[in-house]
Amino acid sequence: MSEPVPSVPIDELTTYLRLTSWAPTMSGSIAQLWSHPQFEEETLLVPLRSTASDYGKRMRILIQQLAQLERRDPQDIASEISLIYYDVTQLRADHPQLIDDSIPLDAGYQLFESARKIVISAAAATIRRQGHFGQSVPLKAREHARHVRLGQTRRGSYILPVISPARPAPPPLVDEQLHLDVNVEETLFDRRVMTTMARALKTLEEMVSRDRLPSSSEIADSVGEGVSRELCTALDSILSSTEISEIDFEFNWSRVSQPMGPEVALLTFPKESSAVVEHVADKLKTIRREREHVLFGVITDLHRGADEESRGGRIGVETIIERRRRVVWMELGEEAYQEAVRYHGSRTRIVLRGVLRMGRPATMDVSHFEPDYSLSEPSLLANPAD
Repeated sequence: MSEPVPSVPIDELTTYLRLTSWAPTMSGSIAQLWSHPQFEEETLLVPLRSTASDYGKRMRILIQQLAQLERRDPQDIASEISLIYYDVTQLRADHPQLIDDSIPLDAGYQLFESARKIVISAAAATIRRQGHFGQSVPLKAREHARHVRLGQTRRGSYILPVISPARPAPPPLVDEQLHLDVNVEETLFDRRVMTTMARALKTLEEMVSRDRLPSSSEIADSVGEGVSRELCTALDSILSSTEISEIDFEFNWSRVSQPMGPEVALLTFPKESSAVVEHVADKLKTIRREREHVLFGVITDLHRGADEESRGGRIGVETIIERRRRVVWMELGEEAYQEAVRYHGSRTRIVLRGVLRMGRPATMDVSHFEPDYSLSEPSLLANPAD
């Protein structure tokens, strides 16, 4: 007997329909009709009142209709709609003697515990780059793990879905383009953490795929990509388990939020990569590298004296530190200063990495900065239905 098709929230449903090229053709107070250019003879009836007695029934009929048109399982479509505003990272643990999609209890416990530690380490690295956090993990990183969710385990080896919010932040008002909103920045933190996790794990995968151990300088550089001892030990605790032969990370990014860089799709760590991951973890405990903060902001001030031509200049960047707006000042060389001039002129937000000094004024020794497109709107949602 097949499982009953669940109802889904109306906001998630209409977002999914727009993303899959459906558009409303007629609208009333209790329902809408939607059409699709590929299915000219088909019309979807979308109920609008969740309090109506037949709301659940109408939704299930609609999902069944979508399943027939897309030739997919209704449960899969309902799940995709329900998770439209989330990033879902699937951790797949492979076991040589998998029985009915199950793994030994100890291995399962380790997978759940490591998933939590990986999320916390990624959140910590999103706040600041540090090779070894120890007891200095930011409180915000620990709190972040409390609202990341775990989905039901799925068939196909042993798959654990890690579900993180990815709702798009509302764009700032036109007359506030040069100022940051604390609540908007908080909304973006979830996607930034998942991006850090993907980049850090991608960096680790590249190191373990070589036919040699990574050098000390390569390991030190990996910190800038979000790699930390905590991330390595969490991953290694899974790989070193006698019951696990391979671990995969499959990133399913929400399509409603703008990508924050090249999107990572699938990363694989075979059991034999444990030695390299352990080596990186050991080195990160001893490598001396000044910790760097990561700041997201907008350039509000540009300054250089008449005698500083071709020698760079000083810029002020408005950012959010401990839920307060602050302007952080930094000295840049000529090439970087010219980039800052362009970003300021186009009102492009930036992400910076460097050593932060919280004085009056706050200053930063910048090691890297680049555009931050996290508030760009995905094109498919640029014209919402009336």
